[in-house]
Amino acid sequence: MNGRRRVLAWLVAVTLAALCGPFGWPGSGLAAPKPVPLPSFDGPAPDPNALPGGSRPAPPGPRQPYEYENPAEWLRNRPQPQRHEVAAAMLSPKAKVPGTWEHCLKRWQDYQLKKAAELSKHHRNPGSKRPSRVLPWDKWLRQYIPNQGNDNQGKAFVKHLVERLKLGANHGWQTELHVPEANRYYDLANVELGLLYEVKSGRGIDAGELARDKALLEIERGKPNPRQLVYLFPDQPSKKAKKLLKEAGISYAVLPAQKRLINPGGTDPGGTAPGGADPGGADPGGADPDDSGPNGGGTPKGGPQGGGPRGGASADDTLRAPDQYQAPAPAPAEIADSGDTPEEAAELRQVNQQLAADSGHPDLAQDLGGVDFSTLELRYVSDTYHNGSGVQYAFKADALPADEQSFGGRRAAQLASDSFFVWLELPPSAFTVNLNPDEPNRIIDEKFGQTDAGRVLLEADLAMKKSVAKFIHPDTPGGKKYWDSLWGETKCVSMRQWIVPDTATVRDNGNELYILDAPLLVKMESEVIETPGVGGDTGCGQQDEASTQHNESVYRTTILPQIQKAVNHAPEYADLRRVYASRVAAEWFRKRSAGKHTAYSDLIGKGDISRWASREKWTPREVFDRYVQSYKNGEFKVKHTTTEGNVVYTRTYVYGGVDFSQIDQNRLSATKFAKDHPALTATARNALHEPSGEGRDVWLGGQTTAVPLAEAFAGPDPATSKPLFYVLGAVPLTAWLVTGGMLLWRRRANSPARAGR
Repeated sequence: MNGRRRVLAWLVAVTLAALCGPFGWPGSGLAAPKPVPLPSFDGPAPDPNALPGGSRPAPPGPRQPYEYENPAEWLRNRPQPQRHEVAAAMLSPKAKVPGTWEHCLKRWQDYQLKKAAELSKHHRNPGSKRPSRVLPWDKWLRQYIPNQGNDNQGKAFVKHLVERLKLGANHGWQTELHVPEANRYYDLANVELGLLYEVKSGRGIDAGELARDKALLEIERGKPNPRQLVYLFPDQPSKKAKKLLKEAGISYAVLPAQKRLINPGGTDPGGTAPGGADPGGADPGGADPDDSGPNGGGTPKGGPQGGGPRGGASADDTLRAPDQYQAPAPAPAEIADSGDTPEEAAELRQVNQQLAADSGHPDLAQDLGGVDFSTLELRYVSDTYHNGSGVQYAFKADALPADEQSFGGRRAAQLASDSFFVWLELPPSAFTVNLNPDEPNRIIDEKFGQTDAGRVLLEADLAMKKSVAKFIHPDTPGGKKYWDSLWGETKCVSMRQWIVPDTATVRDNGNELYILDAPLLVKMESEVIETPGVGGDTGCGQQDEASTQHNESVYRTTILPQIQKAVNHAPEYADLRRVYASRVAAEWFRKRSAGKHTAYSDLIGKGDISRWASREKWTPREVFDRYVQSYKNGEFKVKHTTTEGNVVYTRTYVYGGVDFSQIDQNRLSATKFAKDHPALTATARNALHEPSGEGRDVWLGGQTTAVPLAEAFAGPDPATSKPLFYVLGAVPLTAWLVTGGMLLWRRRANSPARAGR
């Protein structure tokens, strides 16, 4: 009996050892991963000719993801530090650890001292250019955080390429090969093949490294088998990088890849959070971490502090409903970092470049120069359910030369987003404005008149009258031709002219909407009004009918096309086009919500625009009064004297409105869409991870989710993290061991030796 117990005890011990040895107890902390040498790969070595830089390089294939962590993500939305916190950070050894609170405060202090030195130098020399203003804490912090992930990003891309190209240690590949002749380390190298890879996870290059690369090429020149250097990028390098590489005689290859941040929220690498909070990104004030989870810019569920736009909402609120979180993505991040003015945009660029250099990766300095944010419009939405209701979206904007400053993105995105929610909350019947001097009490719906969308429509109505004045001015060639074509003694024209949506071209595949074209149409009709206009006349009521009809025809064929073109292309109507594109997207959700629950179903038709009230001070009556003044006094006064000495006054009366209550759509078939826009699907989806698009367009995407980010984007839990795994794993193993042990014990018990005893 004792022997049986000893065997059973031994079996239990073996079972526990088997379970605990390879797996550890569920819930135990895991040690941080350590750097490992390159892996080995089964099969033959990759064909050198098919590798990047080979004589017959293989096609790079589709864009593939790679993942990395940023140790500073936990710092998003941290309030500006107090002086004593900064002073303490200067003395802490953790000030040297990237991503810690102390390191962040040290960099913030360095930046402030630098700006103070610039200002002091200017005061000593008042004739010099005054330095730009110090960035506010929140905008500086947004530059600091992404740069702390530069090193991890670069290493992750190297690892991705090793796996992708099968660059195994067993095939002669190694990392960080030192070339002493050029005092240079290369990310990947194969000495036998004489192949050196410099891997860049961004689109830029390091000028210091390039100088040493040139020295290496000079050393290799003339050798019978010179080593070959190739730069590898995840996307097309910048124009500047291409130019420098071409001048240096260095080739490059693109292996399309997308970086993905896998630790939104993050944890403090130093082990403590500011203000004594627990590590792991918890709110210093003690709030639930889920209520302050970071996003592309870090707006928590429940809305911005202050209760909406009036309380200081940021670009992070882009298309984020009150019960949603904003995920890390280019749209909220890059738009918020664009700068509100050209001066601020330039300062942001300099700060980013410095922080990138401090991280050891100056080539990863982020710069969204070359985007014309004045043209930004919402052009893609997807009603997704990513572990909870959420939305994917993308803005499109015109590209500019890369060296031109990009600014104004925050305002443009806020207008597009705010108007989108206004279109959802209010009934379509409210989406019309009216500037008619005879109807001062029918200017705009009361609630619509409290929003920026309503302001934009009214301002566009007024701008249309000013556009007419510009095109018909008698002292311009076109205006003179117009007036010479009119009939009647007074040559009078009086009409109602208003803007309505033209037919929008879209692709609706059921879960996604691509807004391909959203033109506007200008309509007109002759109408006599009673309110006296220029000179006290009441329109063209005294003019004969034949002259009135002729003059309307002249206006319709000569001036109206110019107004139509201006409304669809001129910069003064950019805001109108922006809010209309959002109107098309909102209408898609409105109709979709009629048959199923969507990410915005709870907002539609509720009439609550408090969260999206106007960010600018204005009143409908003030716009109306400016219009009436223009109507009565005219935009210009021209008096021409004929050869007979008679005086002829030229008069045109224009009034009307903007009506967005109805929308017509032309829906492209899947075949037509694929033929006319073959790359658009990939462009819109890639925009969720990085600025996308080629040529004249830039796409910036984003995503919201109704559950905390750590939950929404978490991978499936490993089986070993669940206690049931150990129970289920132990049962067959224990049964096998017990059965084997019992057989062994029985055999020993029945052996001849034991029988003889």
